[in-house]
Amino acid sequence: MADVLTQITAAELVKRILDGERDFASTHIDAEKGDISKQDGFDELNKYLQAQDLRENPVIATDSDWQGVRASGLFFQMCKLSGANLAGADLQDADFRRADLSGANLRGANVSGATFVGCRLMEADFTDAIMRGVDLYEANLSKGKLVNADIARGYTLRLNLGEVDLTGATMTGASLYRSDLRGAIGLETVRDLATCQFKHTMVTKREKDIIEAAFRAQPLFDVRSE
Repeated sequence: MADVLTQITAAELVKRILDGERDFASTHIDAEKGDISKQDGFDELNKYLQAQDLRENPVIATDSDWQGVRASGLFFQMCKLSGANLAGADLQDADFRRADLSGANLRGANVSGATFVGCRLMEADFTDAIMRGVDLYEANLSKGKLVNADIARGYTLRLNLGEVDLTGATMTGASLYRSDLRGAIGLETVRDLATCQFKHTMVTKREKDIIEAAFRAQPLFDVRSE
């Protein structure tokens, strides 16, 4: 992250994007003034961005400090947020499809229901993040951190989790169809691992042994004393 950051409010961000500006690299939004979703032009902003060619002209906020911002439902497809600080942010149901958040800090963020389809999330840090029902289809989270993250019911098909740190993560009911778990760290500590689906999941013998051990440890019957 850059040593010198340019101060900007959530209201200024919304207005300047609507005015056609795209480059907000190395900016800082104060968390107390960071409720983007409550700004008057928020709905207009989402509609405006949905009508733009964001492949050619994406919103850029690399190396920015937007810690604690609130932007539930934000449409930010294809944005450039590599190296950004989004720790503690409320990004529920936001759309980051095909965005670049590589190396971003999302520690303690709430991204439940958010869409990260096809995202670059290499080395991103989701430690303690709430990620229930998140859509990570074909995203690349290799060498990232999901320590103590709650990914229950996550849509994790074709997700690259190579060398990711899963220590203490909750993955209740997650589907890992054709996902890559090779070299995953802390897999043996994942909560509800035996409730996940592993069809065609890429693993080494180490990950295979851990997964099979989790299934063997799962009770076959709900035994109750009368």
